[in-house]
Amino acid sequence: MRTRHSDGSTVDLSALLRADDLPSYLRAGGLAPADAQITVTPLGGGISGVVLHARWDSGDVVVKQPMAALAVEDDWPFNRERALIERDCMLLIAERIPGAAPSVVFCDEQRLVLGMTAAPEGGVIWRDEHDAGVADPQRTELAASLLAQLHRLTAYDDGVQRTFAAQWPLIEGRIDPYHRTVALRHPDLAERIDEEVERLLATRRCLVHGDFSPKNLIAYPDRMVMLDFEVAHWGDPAFDVAFLLALVMLDGIRHRSQAFFDEAVRFWDLYQRDAGPAGAESRDVIAELGCIMLARIDGKSRLASLDERSADRGRAQARALLNDLRDASLEKALRTCL
Repeated sequence: MRTRHSDGSTVDLSALLRADDLPSYLRAGGLAPADAQITVTPLGGGISGVVLHARWDSGDVVVKQPMAALAVEDDWPFNRERALIERDCMLLIAERIPGAAPSVVFCDEQRLVLGMTAAPEGGVIWRDEHDAGVADPQRTELAASLLAQLHRLTAYDDGVQRTFAAQWPLIEGRIDPYHRTVALRHPDLAERIDEEVERLLATRRCLVHGDFSPKNLIAYPDRMVMLDFEVAHWGDPAFDVAFLLALVMLDGIRHRSQAFFDEAVRFWDLYQRDAGPAGAESRDVIAELGCIMLARIDGKSRLASLDERSADRGRAQARALLNDLRDASLEKALRTCL
């Protein structure tokens, strides 16, 4: 699909912005001064899309544009309108938890380009600390408190439910590439995973981030800032808890560090304290934790940081969570996996 400008030129609406396209795009849209000298720096967009940081003398903006299929070995299509989901989520967070996410600067609904403020300087991407083998109790407390707020402040809210009612972000972004993929690759677990998919789709209680991960959390001394809301949906809070815990547990495995397992238990305790009655339930987190740990090893979003020995141990833990530990308390399940 193409659109024609007043000067007779045309633009391919499906084309992804490149770093050298962005200055003229921002000037043409009145998003930067017409005479601005704009410097563009590509940021780590991961597997999902283009992320660029544009700077000029009087301002700056971070620009995101999603790809139609994620950049992984397997086929992983994902509706590009997830950019609008991310916009709506950031607008909501600005109202409910000010300062907990970047602010929306603009949204080009035709080209599905989202502009946002850059994260304040002085922060640390939490994943960088985990990669270095550091499990910081203070960071854990900030992350648990933030997720608990997100769930508590949106639970049973009819307006939020209407805005995020669509389930395709969860299905295309998580269930298909995670749950259903590992069910195919582990057929002996397929029935158990299918049961969990049915339960997950039927549980609709609050706004779920969908990608609450150390790579999407920027830590400051007194708070954390969340990023990447493309998979946001109205659903089960257990998903977010399990998504974060799966990565913490796998970090503990790859670093062979007790501190990460302690961090997982601490995160759950603090989250429960702050989330209240609307928070995730232990049994549901256990089932999701097993699915997600297995998916990060054998799904479409595999962790490159895991060596084969760590992957084998992670598979064994995931299988235990789905089978032997499904009726345990989450704290017992986590400690059993040490």
